[in-house]
Amino acid sequence: MTVRAVLYDHDGTLVDSLPMVVAATNRVLVANGHGAAPRDAVIAAMVLPTAPRMGHHAHTSDAIEQGRLAAEFYAAARELGPVHARAYEGIPSVVSAFAARDIRQAVVSNNEGAVVRIIMRHLGLAQHFAALYGEDDVAAPKPDPRGIVQAAAALGVSLDDCVFVGDSENDSDAARAAGVRSIGVTWGIHPRARMEHLGFGSLIDRPEQLLSLIG
Repeated sequence: MTVRAVLYDHDGTLVDSLPMVVAATNRVLVANGHGAAPRDAVIAAMVLPTAPRMGHHAHTSDAIEQGRLAAEFYAAARELGPVHARAYEGIPSVVSAFAARDIRQAVVSNNEGAVVRIIMRHLGLAQHFAALYGEDDVAAPKPDPRGIVQAAAALGVSLDDCVFVGDSENDSDAARAAGVRSIGVTWGIHPRARMEHLGFGSLIDRPEQLLSLIG
Protein backbone atom coordinates (compact mmCIF):
# COMPACT_ATOMS: atom_id res chain seq x y z
CA MET A 1 0.00 0.00 0.00
CA THR A 2 1.15 3.53 -0.71
CA VAL A 3 0.77 5.96 2.19
CA ARG A 4 2.24 9.26 3.33
CA ALA A 5 1.83 8.68 7.07
CA VAL A 6 1.90 5.76 9.48
CA LEU A 7 0.00 6.15 12.74
CA TYR A 8 0.66 3.69 15.54
CA ASP A 9 -0.75 2.53 18.81
CA HIS A 10 1.94 2.60 21.52
CA ASP A 11 1.56 -0.22 24.05
CA GLY A 12 1.75 -3.67 22.47
CA THR A 13 2.60 -2.22 19.07
CA LEU A 14 5.78 -0.15 19.32
CA VAL A 15 6.63 -0.81 22.94
CA ASP A 16 6.38 -3.81 25.23
CA SER A 17 5.10 -1.89 28.23
CA LEU A 18 3.18 -4.72 29.92
CA PRO A 19 5.77 -5.12 32.72
CA MET A 20 5.42 -1.39 33.43
CA VAL A 21 1.60 -1.55 33.44
CA VAL A 22 1.61 -4.51 35.83
CA ALA A 23 4.19 -2.92 38.13
CA ALA A 24 2.49 0.49 38.23
CA THR A 25 -0.97 -1.03 38.68
CA ASN A 26 0.14 -3.13 41.60
CA ARG A 27 2.13 -0.36 43.23
CA VAL A 28 -1.06 1.69 43.38
CA LEU A 29 -3.30 -1.17 44.45
CA VAL A 30 -1.02 -2.24 47.29
CA ALA A 31 -0.48 1.37 48.44
CA ASN A 32 -4.25 1.74 48.69
CA GLY A 33 -4.79 -1.43 50.70
CA HIS A 34 -5.77 -3.78 47.89
CA GLY A 35 -4.20 -7.04 46.83
CA ALA A 36 -1.89 -7.11 43.83
CA ALA A 37 -3.57 -8.13 40.58
CA PRO A 38 -2.20 -11.16 38.69
CA ARG A 39 -0.60 -10.43 35.33
CA ASP A 40 -3.44 -12.10 33.40
CA ALA A 41 -6.03 -10.04 35.28
CA VAL A 42 -4.20 -6.85 34.35
CA ILE A 43 -4.12 -7.93 30.69
CA ALA A 44 -7.83 -8.76 30.69
CA ALA A 45 -8.72 -5.34 32.11
CA MET A 46 -6.62 -3.40 29.61
CA VAL A 47 -9.60 -3.19 27.25
CA LEU A 48 -10.86 -0.46 29.64
CA PRO A 49 -9.65 3.15 29.84
CA THR A 50 -7.30 3.67 32.76
CA ALA A 51 -9.72 5.14 35.33
CA PRO A 52 -12.36 2.39 35.06
CA ARG A 53 -9.58 -0.20 34.76
CA MET A 54 -8.12 0.87 38.08
CA GLY A 55 -11.62 0.99 39.54
CA HIS A 56 -12.18 -2.55 38.32
CA HIS A 57 -9.07 -3.78 40.12
CA ALA A 58 -9.96 -1.84 43.28
CA HIS A 59 -13.62 -2.94 43.14
CA THR A 60 -15.01 0.59 43.04
CA SER A 61 -17.39 2.26 40.59
CA ASP A 62 -17.00 5.70 42.19
CA ALA A 63 -15.77 8.01 39.42
CA ILE A 64 -13.82 10.28 41.77
CA GLU A 65 -12.01 7.35 43.35
CA GLN A 66 -11.32 5.85 39.92
CA GLY A 67 -9.83 9.15 38.79
CA ARG A 68 -7.63 9.35 41.88
CA LEU A 69 -6.34 5.82 41.32
CA ALA A 70 -5.71 6.56 37.65
CA ALA A 71 -3.69 9.65 38.57
CA GLU A 72 -1.59 7.55 40.95
CA PHE A 73 -1.14 4.91 38.25
CA TYR A 74 0.14 7.49 35.77
CA ALA A 75 2.52 8.95 38.34
CA ALA A 76 3.91 5.46 38.90
CA ALA A 77 4.04 4.78 35.15
CA ARG A 78 6.02 7.95 34.48
CA GLU A 79 8.61 6.71 36.97
CA LEU A 80 8.58 3.04 36.01
CA GLY A 81 8.25 3.38 32.22
CA PRO A 82 11.95 3.95 31.51
CA VAL A 83 12.80 1.03 33.82
CA HIS A 84 10.39 -1.58 32.49
CA ALA A 85 9.34 -0.63 28.92
CA ARG A 86 11.31 -1.65 25.85
CA ALA A 87 10.90 -1.30 22.12
CA TYR A 88 9.94 -4.51 20.36
CA GLU A 89 12.84 -5.99 18.42
CA GLY A 90 12.92 -4.49 14.94
CA ILE A 91 10.81 -1.42 15.75
CA PRO A 92 13.69 1.10 15.99
CA SER A 93 15.01 0.17 12.54
CA VAL A 94 11.51 0.25 11.02
CA VAL A 95 10.58 3.71 12.29
CA SER A 96 14.03 4.99 11.29
CA ALA A 97 13.57 3.58 7.79
CA PHE A 98 10.18 5.25 7.40
CA ALA A 99 11.66 8.56 8.53
CA ALA A 100 14.39 8.18 5.90
CA ARG A 101 11.67 7.59 3.28
CA ASP A 102 9.98 10.84 4.40
CA ILE A 103 6.92 8.93 5.58
CA ARG A 104 5.46 10.88 8.50
CA GLN A 105 4.74 9.07 11.76
CA ALA A 106 2.61 9.62 14.86
CA VAL A 107 1.35 7.76 17.92
CA VAL A 108 -2.27 7.69 19.09
CA SER A 109 -2.37 5.85 22.41
CA ASN A 110 -4.89 5.26 25.17
CA ASN A 111 -2.07 5.65 27.67
CA GLU A 112 -1.31 9.06 29.21
CA GLY A 113 0.46 11.37 26.80
CA ALA A 114 3.26 12.16 29.27
CA VAL A 115 3.93 8.45 29.80
CA VAL A 116 4.11 7.84 26.05
CA ARG A 117 6.47 10.77 25.51
CA ILE A 118 8.75 9.81 28.43
CA ILE A 119 9.08 6.24 27.16
CA MET A 120 9.56 7.19 23.51
CA ARG A 121 12.25 9.72 24.41
CA HIS A 122 13.97 7.21 26.70
CA LEU A 123 14.02 4.61 23.91
CA GLY A 124 15.40 7.11 21.38
CA LEU A 125 12.33 6.86 19.14
CA ALA A 126 10.64 10.23 19.69
CA GLN A 127 12.82 11.99 17.13
CA HIS A 128 11.09 10.07 14.32
CA PHE A 129 7.55 11.14 15.27
CA ALA A 130 5.75 14.36 14.44
CA ALA A 131 3.07 13.78 17.12
CA LEU A 132 2.85 11.61 20.24
CA TYR A 133 -0.71 11.63 21.59
CA GLY A 134 -2.13 9.99 24.68
CA GLU A 135 -5.73 9.76 25.82
CA ASP A 136 -5.50 13.17 27.50
CA ASP A 137 -4.32 14.86 24.29
CA VAL A 138 -7.40 13.98 22.22
CA ALA A 139 -11.16 14.39 22.52
CA ALA A 140 -11.75 10.77 23.59
CA PRO A 141 -9.73 7.54 23.72
CA LYS A 142 -9.95 4.83 21.09
CA PRO A 143 -12.21 3.34 19.73
CA ASP A 144 -13.29 6.96 19.25
CA PRO A 145 -11.72 7.96 15.90
CA ARG A 146 -11.01 11.60 16.71
CA GLY A 147 -7.45 10.95 17.88
CA ILE A 148 -6.61 9.46 14.49
CA VAL A 149 -8.27 12.38 12.72
CA GLN A 150 -6.33 14.83 14.90
CA ALA A 151 -3.03 13.09 14.22
CA ALA A 152 -3.58 13.10 10.45
CA ALA A 153 -4.34 16.81 10.57
CA ALA A 154 -1.23 17.48 12.65
CA LEU A 155 0.86 15.60 10.09
CA GLY A 156 -0.74 17.52 7.22
CA VAL A 157 -2.01 14.42 5.41
CA SER A 158 -5.44 13.21 4.41
CA LEU A 159 -7.01 10.18 6.04
CA ASP A 160 -6.82 8.42 2.68
CA ASP A 161 -3.03 8.72 2.87
CA CYS A 162 -2.74 7.16 6.34
CA VAL A 163 -2.54 3.67 7.75
CA PHE A 164 -3.04 2.81 11.42
CA VAL A 165 -0.98 0.06 13.05
CA GLY A 166 -2.24 -1.50 16.28
CA ASP A 167 -2.78 -4.62 18.33
CA SER A 168 -6.30 -4.39 19.77
CA GLU A 169 -9.96 -4.19 18.89
CA ASN A 170 -9.96 -0.56 20.01
CA ASP A 171 -7.33 0.10 17.35
CA SER A 172 -9.16 -1.64 14.51
CA ASP A 173 -12.49 -0.05 15.47
CA ALA A 174 -10.95 3.43 15.68
CA ALA A 175 -9.26 3.03 12.30
CA ARG A 176 -12.48 1.81 10.70
CA ALA A 177 -14.48 4.69 12.19
CA ALA A 178 -11.88 7.19 10.96
CA GLY A 179 -11.91 5.66 7.48
CA VAL A 180 -8.22 4.72 7.42
CA ARG A 181 -6.61 1.46 6.47
CA SER A 182 -5.34 -0.70 9.32
CA ILE A 183 -2.61 -3.23 10.03
CA GLY A 184 -2.71 -5.51 13.06
CA VAL A 185 0.44 -6.77 14.76
CA THR A 186 0.63 -10.16 16.44
CA TRP A 187 3.59 -9.53 18.76
CA GLY A 188 1.49 -7.67 21.37
CA ILE A 189 -0.60 -9.16 24.17
CA HIS A 190 -3.19 -10.80 21.88
CA PRO A 191 -2.39 -14.05 20.03
CA ARG A 192 -2.78 -14.22 16.25
CA ALA A 193 -5.88 -16.44 16.59
CA ARG A 194 -7.66 -13.57 18.35
CA MET A 195 -6.21 -10.87 16.11
CA GLU A 196 -7.67 -12.62 13.06
CA HIS A 197 -11.16 -11.76 14.32
CA LEU A 198 -10.61 -8.09 15.19
CA GLY A 199 -11.23 -6.61 11.76
CA PHE A 200 -7.78 -5.40 10.69
CA GLY A 201 -7.16 -5.01 6.98
CA SER A 202 -3.87 -6.92 7.25
CA LEU A 203 -1.95 -8.82 9.92
CA ILE A 204 1.82 -9.00 10.31
CA ASP A 205 4.01 -11.11 12.58
CA ARG A 206 7.29 -9.15 12.47
CA PRO A 207 7.96 -5.39 12.43
CA GLU A 208 10.09 -5.57 9.30
CA GLN A 209 7.04 -6.71 7.35
CA LEU A 210 5.78 -3.14 7.61
CA LEU A 211 8.62 -2.05 5.30
CA SER A 212 7.53 -4.39 2.53
CA LEU A 213 3.83 -3.79 3.04
CA ILE A 214 3.98 0.02 3.04
CA GLY A 215 5.45 1.74 -0.01
